[in-house]
Amino acid sequence: MFMSFRVFRKVVLWVIFLDAATSLALALYLKPSFIHPNSVYVLVGILIALIFASALSVLRRAIFDSPQTVVAETLGLLALLPFSLILVLYALGLSVTPHPTALWIFAILRILLVAGISLHVLYTIGLACTAMLTVCAFDRDVWSRDIDSSPSPFPMFALMCFVFPHYSGPEENPCAPDDVPEHQILVCLPGSSCNCSIATSKTSLPISPEATSGMQSRSLVRVPNDVERRTSIVIAFDV
Repeated sequence: MFMSFRVFRKVVLWVIFLDAATSLALALYLKPSFIHPNSVYVLVGILIALIFASALSVLRRAIFDSPQTVVAETLGLLALLPFSLILVLYALGLSVTPHPTALWIFAILRILLVAGISLHVLYTIGLACTAMLTVCAFDRDVWSRDIDSSPSPFPMFALMCFVFPHYSGPEENPCAPDDVPEHQILVCLPGSSCNCSIATSKTSLPISPEATSGMQSRSLVRVPNDVERRTSIVIAFDV
């Protein structure tokens, strides 16, 4: 079972938020130890932008009561991507005074910056590629959809079916045929030695073996998958 995209997205954005906030605190702490103390403001400016963007993306619906669309999320990540790369390259070129504590903290700061920006790059590329794959697979309007909507704008089973046509997944896999599994009805004939767990399942009417062997039940209701739930059917009644 795949993790829902809504949960995955929030986890990634909160990790980016915490990473940027921790890096910001370490950069401000190391300001007196930098060879050029004013260079810390470049780090602070880009880190504040990352913190603001990640928090706004997660809390936009709660604050402004408006959905975060897929295109807004993708463009926001792409806009911050060059600044994130500049942040890492700039931090790798800085130096601090040769104090043991400052050197250790500066090493931790570099690791956090590289890890956070790597996650940012991977999430940006993954989101853009998944959205384009969804457009090719079944939904041309995915860019305008709410990224936190239910069902998810990126149903993983449908995308797996598009990439791997012979993919065989769980029952809710849209690649699987629509046949509903049949369920046999347990019938205990009078005088038989079957062990029925429910006493009421025994019948007092004589039933022929041919009739009991053909008694089957088929479910008439099937829960639609994520792709089918996107299709709305308008039913109008003329009065």
